[in-house]
Amino acid sequence: MISLVTELFAFFFKQSPTVIWRRIRGQDMPWIVQLAVYGFCGVVATVVAVGQAAALSATIIPAYENMIVDGLPITDGLRAKNFLINQTISFVTTNVLVYFMNVLLVFKRGRHSPWIEFAIFTLINGVGFVLSQVAGPWLIYKFGIPTNLAFFTNAVFAALINFVARKFFVFKG
Repeated sequence: MISLVTELFAFFFKQSPTVIWRRIRGQDMPWIVQLAVYGFCGVVATVVAVGQAAALSATIIPAYENMIVDGLPITDGLRAKNFLINQTISFVTTNVLVYFMNVLLVFKRGRHSPWIEFAIFTLINGVGFVLSQVAGPWLIYKFGIPTNLAFFTNAVFAALINFVARKFFVFKG
């Protein structure tokens, strides 16, 4: 474990930023660095997805606790439904964003043609999304957890599924 941390820090602190960028763009990096860059891409995608879904939840499609809808307090059932709608909308935009980030910064292309690659990427991302969407609304509906905690659980669950699937099924590594 210590050698992995050492390797990670050596990659980022013993090379010039130009060399680091060239190696990342060329996918010439140890797997621990690849995982860190993937994590960075995931954080950016998560911020965009959660930000978009949260903005929708706070404005257009209400999904936050204690909101008033049609003159009545929002129910957990309606929050769960609207949460799912907002997550689905944000999935579409972030799927495209994270695909291009993964292609540019993390994984090597070439296992499939670009269209097939994007289709498999989207399918795997979609499976992770569907599985995570079962968890979020269920936690809201069953336990009344806060919407932001449901966003977080969805992001963590989807990230774990997607890294493994992308590394071994979509891209060359």
